[in-house]
Amino acid sequence: MAAQYHPKTLAKTLTYIAYHAPAEYGLFWDPDGTMPWKELYWALQEDPSLRFVREAIIRELSYLGLELPFIVAGSLLRRREGLELPSYPLADHVPERLYFACRRKNYHFLSDHGIVRSQRSFVPVSADKELALRLGKRRDSDPLLIEIRAAKASSEGQLVRWAGGELYLVESIPASYLIFPLLRAERHSASTARKKVEAKPSRPDLPASAGSFFVDAQQLQTHSPGRNGIDKAGKQKSGKKRDWKREAKKERHKRSL
Repeated sequence: MAAQYHPKTLAKTLTYIAYHAPAEYGLFWDPDGTMPWKELYWALQEDPSLRFVREAIIRELSYLGLELPFIVAGSLLRRREGLELPSYPLADHVPERLYFACRRKNYHFLSDHGIVRSQRSFVPVSADKELALRLGKRRDSDPLLIEIRAAKASSEGQLVRWAGGELYLVESIPASYLIFPLLRAERHSASTARKKVEAKPSRPDLPASAGSFFVDAQQLQTHSPGRNGIDKAGKQKSGKKRDWKREAKKERHKRSL
């Protein structure tokens, strides 16, 4: 265990981050009392003094008799029995704007389908741009910051829950309520170029590129060795030459008679 943390101090720190004030770190619990371990791990990585924390460290604290309000259950953290399950009420006052930082490769999906929850019960969004970017950078080193017209969305029936502090939770937000940043042309072309596969011409009637030509089967037959009077050495075969020699021999025979 890292020397800068006494086990009791570390246990209190983890309890504060994961249980007492998870919203400050962009964390939230699912209604069944679980949270992916990797999300707490990502949050801890933002503090250089806590980057040493692994699952083994959490188990070590339990072996030392320092009980945390959660246990490690496979890839999940699970609240201990007897603790109240998390509850996130609908927000009484929804800010005019909320922010969501997405991975660049998800830009086109969001522009078509909006924000949609996947593996978790909610998608975290924030009233604070910096917190939104912190969350986005946990999955992409250079995320895109998207504005959400949250007050309008809420007034028209979209559910927005308050998780504490500047953190809010949504299940989905249609693309019509999202304001996307303008991507620079070269970035956009670079992201789409990888998906394109240029087709190569496969027929002689297609235009050839410079320095190339097409050969069809008929041309190969025409110029193949041994066909149409061309021998393997490339010399013309001719029956006339043999006929001329035969006639000259006949003339010499007549003269000798």
